[in-house]
Amino acid sequence: MPKKRDELVDIDSESTNNPVVEIICFTDPYCTWCWGSEPILRKIQEVYAGQVKISYIMGGLVEDIGNFSDPANGIEGEQWYSQVADHWVEASQQHKMPVDEQIFFDIKDDYRSTYPACIAFKAAQFQGEMAATDYLRRLRSGAAAESRAIHRLEVQIEIAGEAGLNVDRFVRDISEGNAEKAFREDLLECRKRAVRGFPTYLLRGPEGEAMLRSFTSYKQFEYWFQELVTEPLSRRTPVESATQIVDFISRYGKVAPMEIAFVYGISFEAAQERLKSMAQAGVLLESKAGNGHLYSLPQDDLRCDAETGICVTTLR
Repeated sequence: MPKKRDELVDIDSESTNNPVVEIICFTDPYCTWCWGSEPILRKIQEVYAGQVKISYIMGGLVEDIGNFSDPANGIEGEQWYSQVADHWVEASQQHKMPVDEQIFFDIKDDYRSTYPACIAFKAAQFQGEMAATDYLRRLRSGAAAESRAIHRLEVQIEIAGEAGLNVDRFVRDISEGNAEKAFREDLLECRKRAVRGFPTYLLRGPEGEAMLRSFTSYKQFEYWFQELVTEPLSRRTPVESATQIVDFISRYGKVAPMEIAFVYGISFEAAQERLKSMAQAGVLLESKAGNGHLYSLPQDDLRCDAETGICVTTLR
């Protein structure tokens, strides 16, 4: 068993850019609780910076919706689309990330499986982990909150272009079966680890491994960060301000109020108010996203430092 460690050191310092702990996320682009876990993963990235690496394994939530059954959430049979829509709304009320459940009514006639979206991620992964992580976020946001049918190849290609991927290679890796082969290897890893629900997390550190199944709180992650390291990780404390929010969005793209609330330790209502006021001032763009909103930077105002890679916009 991993040894008990002292309390984490609260150091407001720069990232070491030297990962000590890895979080392997077993996930699926269509999973609403994976979408609901985004604020937690964002906070881990901000607080622990380069000390915690996050990577992804595709789980294939639904192989064939015609045979899919989830009695715990009341999902099975011909009315699956209405049942999944209800589940998404109920989950959103808890995790507070925006969802647009109407998508299931729109795609019910041609949607069969989450496998194509998982395969699309694997195609993106051939172009680098950072590119794939960005692509996965766009898939998640697209399906959950922007009514984008990410099981369709044309939508996957469109998002690949938006993410700056080499689209020709992306399409080739899907059409030639390379991405599906890689996805099948992910499925084997899921079976090996007895992963049947999502999200599931495998944490690895100098002192061993821990498997965390289902939605996992930030406190649980912090507990295992202590258990799995030989030396305490340093922590930064994100401080909410307009400038910090702009920097955050410049690095992550479209964000939801719950992500700002969770990362900066403010209330959901305060985060909504702050983002709306910044949008009204022209600093941010606000877009309707189902039962909520997403916020991004106005591209015309975006300025990027070629040396550091940091992008910011001019505050008004």
